[in-house]
Amino acid sequence: MVIAIDLGSNTFRVALIKKEQNGFSNKQIYEKIVGAARGLNESGKIGLEAKNRLFEAIVESKSKFDFTKFKCAAVATEAFRVASNSEEIFSEIREKFGINFHIINGQAEAKLTFLGVQNALRKLGINDKFSLIDIGGASSEIGEDGKFISFKFGIITFYERFKALDLMQENAKIYAKEAREFLTSLNNRLIVLTSGVPTTIAALKFGLNYESYDPKKVSGYELKNDDLAWFINELLKMDDKSADVAVGRSRKYPLIAGTLLLKELLRGQEAKFIVIDDGLREGVGAAYLKGIFQEIITKF
Repeated sequence: MVIAIDLGSNTFRVALIKKEQNGFSNKQIYEKIVGAARGLNESGKIGLEAKNRLFEAIVESKSKFDFTKFKCAAVATEAFRVASNSEEIFSEIREKFGINFHIINGQAEAKLTFLGVQNALRKLGINDKFSLIDIGGASSEIGEDGKFISFKFGIITFYERFKALDLMQENAKIYAKEAREFLTSLNNRLIVLTSGVPTTIAALKFGLNYESYDPKKVSGYELKNDDLAWFINELLKMDDKSADVAVGRSRKYPLIAGTLLLKELLRGQEAKFIVIDDGLREGVGAAYLKGIFQEIITKF
């Protein structure tokens, strides 16, 4: 078994991954919103509040997982690729917590995410060729096995750039244009949606809130185009306090931003859309247990 960590531009996700006869599975999971990309557009740095939330999340995860018994494979993504103080933060983490983070590029992120999603699909009995959409906090990875592009838009950075709903609606089409054209060129009949936006839409459809979220219920949900407009309307009807309970603290408007981007990406796509909770975190664990983790993060 291995402890796999995905430090994204918004969420810190940890899992204890075990190899089984039919693939890989999570034996234990933990995640927390740390908002690493908040304020990144303006400062070019990971902010002090985000750093403190990250350190708190690491302390919590260390209390839940046995880091002395299991090896740890940890990756960080777009916010840390561009922030000027990433190395300083990770140096402090190594000294304080003994965790060595690898800042991976978009291609490695996409490949590892693909492995995590592919494993989850197989457990659901789905072996079809698929395209992947992973809209993160500061970047979005789109593609199919062997052909990925990392696009420089994400739900936090997009929201912080425009803030107002009308501005986000106007600019989503512009931001997603190139990515949508690339997705269309792949011409797959199955598109898998992973990351916080689609999983939260599915959760709300099942009547789950942030605390009662169940990845097993969410994975395999077939998302319809109508779900996107429904989700935005549901969030807009909620006051901020209700939204914090329903979808997580301070996630209301970034989720709306991400849904607008996803809506543009899926517009006109003649495919089936399946939501999968598993992603980069699970891919990191699977790659490590397969012995290909180091190869993937250094190849790209």
